[in-house]
Amino acid sequence: MILFLDFDGVLHPEGEDHILNGVDFCLLPRLEALLREFPFVKIVISSSWRAHLRYKTLMKPFSNDIRARILGMTPYPGCGLPPPYKPREGEILAWLQLHDAVDDPWVALDDAYWQFDHCKDHLVVCGSFTGFDDKASAELRARFEGISR
Repeated sequence: MILFLDFDGVLHPEGEDHILNGVDFCLLPRLEALLREFPFVKIVISSSWRAHLRYKTLMKPFSNDIRARILGMTPYPGCGLPPPYKPREGEILAWLQLHDAVDDPWVALDDAYWQFDHCKDHLVVCGSFTGFDDKASAELRARFEGISR
């Protein structure tokens, strides 16, 4: 199973309160705890941060054991499959094609549901202002458990 991972609105809430009082990656420990229960899940970074930061910098917030499971990042914005695919969806599908993984099970953890059209069944949506909360965690767990059976 491949997890395509967004940052903003997932690993930390977005919004004015977060900007003033928030901490980047404050929800990462919750996600990492879940990932440790499912060692077969690999990670690909799909966050827009990849367009502005070096790969090594993107890896820093993750614990060593989880960092070892990161396969890379999706193509830069604008380098995915063209319409009719939405931008994030097209970048994920392009990554799957480039890595001969189109038949592999995958899920996207993202708050930008509008970035998906044809692949919404692969999406676990986080609320932008709540991030990776109990609801998103339960849904992601169910997806992982569905693969492990």
